[in-house]
Amino acid sequence: MTDARLLFRHSQRVLGELVAALPDDRRARVANLTLSSDNRLGDVNAFATCDDHGAPMIGVSDGMITIAAHLAMGTATDELFETDKAREYLVWLQARGLDPPPVAFYDAAYHTDPRKVARQREVFEEQMAFILGHELAHHYLGHLACNSAGGLDEIGQVAADNVPAFNQIAELAADTAATKNVLAAGVARTGYTWTEHGALLVIAAFNRHDATTISDVVLAFERTHPLPHVRVPVITIAAELWYSSGGLLPL
Repeated sequence: MTDARLLFRHSQRVLGELVAALPDDRRARVANLTLSSDNRLGDVNAFATCDDHGAPMIGVSDGMITIAAHLAMGTATDELFETDKAREYLVWLQARGLDPPPVAFYDAAYHTDPRKVARQREVFEEQMAFILGHELAHHYLGHLACNSAGGLDEIGQVAADNVPAFNQIAELAADTAATKNVLAAGVARTGYTWTEHGALLVIAAFNRHDATTISDVVLAFERTHPLPHVRVPVITIAAELWYSSGGLLPL
């Protein structure tokens, strides 16, 4: 399950579920949104942008999809067979980047087990729900100049274009909104209900792929995204508040 084209199609369906779970006003702001595949080798990214006509777009790289796929395989194997493959993959990711693990990395008997295959699909889609939900939030929250509705959203965008610290405010707002969107879409599904655990897997991968250094800590305000140890509590608190509200927390 590392065919990027197949997984991209799964991701398109995930995005549709996220959009459907939004309130009417926010769903209207992402009408006609498209998902674009970024095939640049070695790139690990997802981003919100607009096309030449101002229509909302989300791009996701094959590298991002590949990492999510391996984490899904590792997590599913760990849950069913008490292995440690998700952690081992994160170690591999930190050391070798997007180089594919050797064939022997995954036990052949476990790899084709139908229960594992079904579970890894659930975990993959749960991760992609957060990744895409985060970028979707940038659009309906008006964080881009091309889709700002004015007012505070527009002020925030101007600041984000010029002061790196303001980017982090927008990123954390998108994390919060995405978490609630994922949970709301999750309860509307038949079968597996999405949780915040996919988001936490994604943040763990970011922490390995772009390992924190002293300069990251000292110059954290210059990063596009906040450090993982800042994002994790934002996600968990958003989830806890959503659960405690009985799923009635406004999106």
